[in-house]
Amino acid sequence: MTMLPSGHRIRLGRIFGIPLEITASWVLLSMLAVWSFWARYATVFHHRTDGIAIVMAVVATVLLTGSILVHELAHGLVGRWRGLRVSAITLYFFGGATTASDPATPVDELLFTASGPVVNLVLVLVFWGITGLADHGHAVAIAQVTGEEAWLNLLLGLFNLVPAAPLDGGHVLESVVWRVTKDRARAVNVAARAGAGVGGALIGVGVLELLFVRGGLFDGLWLGLIGYVLLEGARSAGARAWVETALRGQQARVLLTDHAQPVTKDTSVRWLVYAEFLRHHVDAVPVEDDGRTVGIVLAGDVMGPGATADSERTAGDVMHPLGQLPTEPATADAIEVLRLLADHPVVVLVDETGRLVGAVSQRQVGLVLDRLRALGASPAPFTR
Repeated sequence: MTMLPSGHRIRLGRIFGIPLEITASWVLLSMLAVWSFWARYATVFHHRTDGIAIVMAVVATVLLTGSILVHELAHGLVGRWRGLRVSAITLYFFGGATTASDPATPVDELLFTASGPVVNLVLVLVFWGITGLADHGHAVAIAQVTGEEAWLNLLLGLFNLVPAAPLDGGHVLESVVWRVTKDRARAVNVAARAGAGVGGALIGVGVLELLFVRGGLFDGLWLGLIGYVLLEGARSAGARAWVETALRGQQARVLLTDHAQPVTKDTSVRWLVYAEFLRHHVDAVPVEDDGRTVGIVLAGDVMGPGATADSERTAGDVMHPLGQLPTEPATADAIEVLRLLADHPVVVLVDETGRLVGAVSQRQVGLVLDRLRALGASPAPFTR
């Protein structure tokens, strides 16, 4: 499913050219899955040794992870086919997420988001086919594992088709509403409201099971946790709809707030901290060499314990070379710059001659949006 992962990401490599990442929460999920499968197989096959049950549990966990990965890979490959910039596939506690630029049309969004659940439903047929062959050959252990994988993929496919953001079904709903109303922000808001409703309902069911069903502690907590994640994802989607409404048709230059004075490469980090980051509260300072901008120093790179005592390093030592940062024209779409900020700490803006205009950070975007809210420049953000 396409949710937003959190936590530190570890890059494993690339698959079909798409970066593959995991989070620490994915490791926890894998351990829980192995334990859950082992407990089940040790009970079902009580006459077998624990070793066989453990092997079956590991194989089942690998197949489950593979199913999630294929789901996300389908998103990524279909997204690239439809012209989206696919930047990463991330596996985390609640499954996976494919990070990509926003679709340009409702059809693009429909194909991109529906591809994952469709692949899960295809895997259902594959695993059921293997289960039938294994049953025919009296390979009971194989049939047990592949049979459960078939049911798990059916559950994944159908659950992800629930029309509620941030599930894939929510994006399918969004694409339909977008096509009918011609208003994408409105479509996102509809899907977000549906997601909030489903998330709230799951939390309610989880609480009822926790309080009134004997032995319902685990299931109640699990349902409540899933509901909470859906609710938070829906709120994020609603906030995104408000942002797109607020910045629709705006150029990237509207996201600029403070403009720091450039420094030379030999400027000390100590001076930068005191004279720029602490005094002027800027997030990025340009670094020049012979009158030409060559890099950017970010506040996050030099602020922190002991930073002001650093008298050895210079701006040239800690700067990010300009060529390593995403660069956009100041006249570019402001929403496109926001999408770049999801994967980068700062986006550099240049004028038509290539000269630096400024650098946009997430904090600056927050300040601009707060100002728009205060001025009543756009509708209030979605809340529930």
